[in-house]
Amino acid sequence: RVDVIHCHFGTNGKEYLFLKDIFGAKVKYITSFHGYDLTKSAYFQDGTYKDLFERGDLFLPISQTWKDKLVSLGCCRENIFVHHMGIDLNKFAYREKQIHDGEIHILTVARLVEKKGLEYSIRAIAKIADRYPKIQYTIAGDGPLHKRLEELAGELGMRDRIHLAGPLSSDRISALMNKAHIYILASVTAQDGNQEGIPVSLMEAMAAGLPVISTQHSGIPELIQDGISGFLVPERDVGNLVSKCEYLIAHPEQCVGMGRAGRKFVEENFNITKLNRRLLELYRTP
Repeated sequence: RVDVIHCHFGTNGKEYLFLKDIFGAKVKYITSFHGYDLTKSAYFQDGTYKDLFERGDLFLPISQTWKDKLVSLGCCRENIFVHHMGIDLNKFAYREKQIHDGEIHILTVARLVEKKGLEYSIRAIAKIADRYPKIQYTIAGDGPLHKRLEELAGELGMRDRIHLAGPLSSDRISALMNKAHIYILASVTAQDGNQEGIPVSLMEAMAAGLPVISTQHSGIPELIQDGISGFLVPERDVGNLVSKCEYLIAHPEQCVGMGRAGRKFVEENFNITKLNRRLLELYRTP
């Protein structure tokens, strides 16, 4: 007996639509849209989801940005409900971030792919490294750009200051977040159109009390309140990344205030416990 079929990513919603025929009209068919499924050219073209929009019952984009996109593609507005991804706040202890003795630890946790904008954060840290001799930048994660990014750090003379740590355990990442003072994720639109949804790593960093620097990209402005919990800069804007990093280094009291605001915002809007209760309500609603 099946009451609900919930597909994550529009590509799976389209692929498994035949289950509606197998289980019958009483089954509620739900599709969540995350990011690449509405942007990446290999998966998405106008008309891709025509049948899904006509036969699906409920559509759950993870951001208002994707809701607007679904409406523009012809999805019925009344069948769309923004449902964020969320995090378990119990796994991220909040700590105020204070820079001491000139030691500055900057962190990114991301898959090493184009849309994460790692080239631009690496270039930004390289530009300020001479002025801050104790600055260290750690990038945790792996992916197809690992070698290229290591070579870039070498070309910029930053092998001893910029560390590509590879894939790490959740405990190790939590330890890095506790040690870090600033979190950067310079997301960009990839050449194939691929975009972020709302990156979970940003939610985790904010929950841990880190001030965050990111970009005016996709749903990220729905998470980061510019100037309150962090800073947003244009995509691929190394100069702006530099200026925001230097501002936070020069104003450590702002780091504390932004970290506090970020934790509060995540608690209110991206708490997985609250979101799961809301999801159950959506499953049960006729």
